Amino acid sequence: MLLETSDLEVTGSSSIIRFTTEGGGSWKVWDRYLTVEGKKAFHIGNVCGTCSFFFERLEGANKSVNAEAVVDALNKGVLSLEPSIIQALALIVPDGKYKLLLQEVRPRLVRPGEEADYFVDEQVALWGVDGFWGLPHFPKTEYYRLPTKLMKEGRGIFEFLVPMFPHNWLDQKRLAEYDTVYNNGEMPSAVSISILDIKSPADWDGEQDITSHWCLAHYVVDGHHKVYAAAKNGKPLTLLSFLAVNQGVSSEEEINELMRALNDG
Repeated sequence: MLLETSDLEVTGSSSIIRFTTEGGGSWKVWDRYLTVEGKKAFHIGNVCGTCSFFFERLEGANKSVNAEAVVDALNKGVLSLEPSIIQALALIVPDGKYKLLLQEVRPRLVRPGEEADYFVDEQVALWGVDGFWGLPHFPKTEYYRLPTKLMKEGRGIFEFLVPMFPHNWLDQKRLAEYDTVYNNGEMPSAVSISILDIKSPADWDGEQDITSHWCLAHYVVDGHHKVYAAAKNGKPLTLLSFLAVNQGVSSEEEINELMRALNDG
């Protein structure tokens, strides 16, 4: 459920998070990365619109970015995009143009190769397996999925919550505290930096209901305990996402279309 949206442009950021790119072959820009303190945390795909979507955890993905100035508000739960909260959270994201999304979400934990793994299920159904390895993509991390939303003309929205580290790194005492929070009917908030990649193969085999994958990846920067506890208890939380307008394989108009589709859903 999309609760609220707005626009934001961040300048002069001192965030430890950055977007970087590398070239490949004759391409000046091909691979894209999310870095933390200068280390590559995630390979967040390439610029090819017909290639399959992917993310892959790298060695720099080992810490969250705490939003200390608004920690109490996030713990209580953010239900609107209050300017004071957004101003404080903007300090932890890199420079850029963003669409802010405040959603109520109910995450489901997925482990690579197991049930509901997008890379084994929906992606293989449309793209097949990797032509070199002959295997589905392996993201090197567990992740969370949100329900798939169908759009018109063979398009589908696939949403992912991607943690900076696995749940076995989490503090058990804090998890127990969030178990109580959710059982009391409260709904705390997590924060993410998000990317929309729209991918569609040049051709495919058989009849496919969805031939254009609108992959919205939310990289969790604050709230790992909340997200895992919500998934474990089958409870909702709110997710405040900084959707980077110029970092995905998508246009601003397509992002606006995505937001309308999420609002209708």
